[in-house]
Formats: sequence, structure tokens, C-alpha cells
Amino acid sequence: MEEEIRVAPVRRSLTRPQLIFGCDRVPFFLLLLICMALGLPGGIASGNYVNAILAVILFVVGVKILGSLAKYDPDAMQVFRRAMQYQDAYLASSRVSQPDKKY
Repeated sequence: MEEEIRVAPVRRSLTRPQLIFGCDRVPFFLLLLICMALGLPGGIASGNYVNAILAVILFVVGVKILGSLAKYDPDAMQVFRRAMQYQDAYLASSRVSQPDKKY
């Protein structure tokens, strides 16, 4: 009896990284929040157009930087977040110790 090879379609949307303007989502929204906080209440609303212009410049430069980071490695932010959980140094030990088993 001959077996057929089972083929399952893999959609590209499930394997591609989720990017906005070529940037990772979380840092992009954080950058957007910072620029809106700088540009709207402290800029346009109060008549201080210098802050509004600085917010726009910061947003454009930040998107370029985040886009180049995502082009280099789309998962760089997840790697960075996971690396923050590790300790700075691990103490060396002369042997591998195992806790006593209590039955």
C-alpha cells in the first residue's frame, strides 16, 4: 500500500515578523507615544512649535533607526528583552551539586 505525502500550506503571514513602517511593533509604539507627548501638549497645544518640530524630527530619525535594526534582525528586541533576565555573572563552582531528594 502506497502512502501519500501530506502537504500542509504554510502562509507567509504566519512566518513573517510583524512590522509597522519596517519597525518592530513595541518600540515603534513607544517612539510614537514619546513623540506625541513631546509634540502635542508641549508643542502645538501650547504654541511652542519648536517642540512640535523636534517631535517630528525625533520620530523620523527613530523610525529610520528602528527600521535598520529590524532589517538587520527582526527579532532583536525579543532577544534584548530576554537577555535582560539573565544575571550579570554566574558564580563558579567546583562540582555540580544537586539538592537532596526527600522521599
